[in-house]
Amino acid sequence: MPEVKRKTRGAAGDEAAAFAAYEKKKKAAAKKKTTAKKSTAAKKSGSKRRKKKQQAAWWTWPAMIFMLLILAGLGAAAVREKVNYEQFVVMRETVDHEGFYDNITIDGVNVAGRSYNDVLSSLAAHEQSLRDNVSVTLVCGDQTRTITADELDYHSNYEDVVRQAWQVGHEGTVAQRYQAIRQLQSTGANYTVDRGWDASLLRAITDTLAEELTVAAQDASVTGFDLSTLSFSFSREQVGEYVDPEQLYNTVYTALVTGSGAQTVVVSRQEIAPKVTLSELQSRMGMMAEAKTTASGNRNRRSNIKLALSTLNGVCIQPGEVFSFNGTVGERTEAAGYKSAGAFVDGLVSEEVGGGICQVSTTLFNAVAKSDLEVIARSPHSRPVGYVDKGKDAAVSWPNQDFKFMNDTDYPVYIVARYDDDENRVYIALYGLQLEDGVYITIEAETFKTYEPGDPVYIYTKDLPTGQKKLIEEAREGYYAESYKIYHKADGTEISRELYCRSTYAASGAKYRVGQ
Repeated sequence: MPEVKRKTRGAAGDEAAAFAAYEKKKKAAAKKKTTAKKSTAAKKSGSKRRKKKQQAAWWTWPAMIFMLLILAGLGAAAVREKVNYEQFVVMRETVDHEGFYDNITIDGVNVAGRSYNDVLSSLAAHEQSLRDNVSVTLVCGDQTRTITADELDYHSNYEDVVRQAWQVGHEGTVAQRYQAIRQLQSTGANYTVDRGWDASLLRAITDTLAEELTVAAQDASVTGFDLSTLSFSFSREQVGEYVDPEQLYNTVYTALVTGSGAQTVVVSRQEIAPKVTLSELQSRMGMMAEAKTTASGNRNRRSNIKLALSTLNGVCIQPGEVFSFNGTVGERTEAAGYKSAGAFVDGLVSEEVGGGICQVSTTLFNAVAKSDLEVIARSPHSRPVGYVDKGKDAAVSWPNQDFKFMNDTDYPVYIVARYDDDENRVYIALYGLQLEDGVYITIEAETFKTYEPGDPVYIYTKDLPTGQKKLIEEAREGYYAESYKIYHKADGTEISRELYCRSTYAASGAKYRVGQ
């Protein structure tokens, strides 16, 4: 039994093996056939390739060369990249630095290795010290004045300088930083802080101080006049002090530039002597001149003269002031106390309120002339008057005809005016600055021409019977006169004379009233 089974399996196996052999043989034949086809196709294809290869052979070698060049370039690029990387590593290691780089100085101090904040704070402290030193105290007597850095606009750019120095090697790309550091090794980098103050502000301050500290000298001066004693009162002279602005500026400037700390400067002052001392002024102040005229006429005329004199008495004319007779005496009215008296009106003698005061203005004119004061306005009368020579009078009437003069001295002038009842004389004197060395002035007048009276003048009126004639003004001659101002030495010797004023008095025929 066992043997039968083996045969059965063997028969089946043989069959299977035979079938397998058959299939293998069949596949081999197919493969051979396929291979033959492929071989034939390959031969055909190869023939075609050979033909194509022969056709394309002209560009193959350039392409191969180009490819080789590309491969060579890629290799070179790889090499360069490696070199660049290695160089980058070197640059990176070089710029990798926390503080300032070598060979950097600020104001001559090497700051290599120090941190930004360390250098900044160090310079800040130094600047504060320098700023504190920009100060000077001026001493003048018991006065002091300190000029500070703020007033002088003290400035410093140390922060900008530190920032600029720090940027060297710390700003830009790694390559730029590396290049800057290498440059430092050969040339270095030196920075200077720009600091200072404004000299023009110092000039303005010192000029102002010089002006404030300068005290003008005070001349002796007149403070008043006593009419009862006819004496002046005075103030004493005072020595002045002068501060030279140029010298003060140079002194303070030098102290600020060369000083090592806050300075104290004593201001130098020069004495200024007064031009006029008390003793000199006392010797020159007194009566300048006086004039007298003899009064005549009735009581009303004398009353008017006295009233005008009382108004003038004690009047003070300040230096440069113009005196006006009409402006001082005012309008002559009954309300003001004036009375009717004889006066010249349009060449005729008539009764006028205030008549007679022309004698006051005339007397004042002569005192002014002999005092050498400047006369501004003066007019002669329409006809000569009896109390002064022709050419020495000064007529006034309200409001247009006035007598004016100016005090052209440096000191006040006082009028002293009075009426002498015993002698019936008008007296006017001026007190002020006398002429030097005892020089005095007199006024002389001379008549050069005489004009004959003209034809009679008839004034018709209904106050008289028809044809009746009444003489109201006798005929009078006219005159031309000149007055001279004569300067004399103290001993009376004549120094010089000058024409002072001209006066013309018109001639007039007799005047009659005739009844119509």
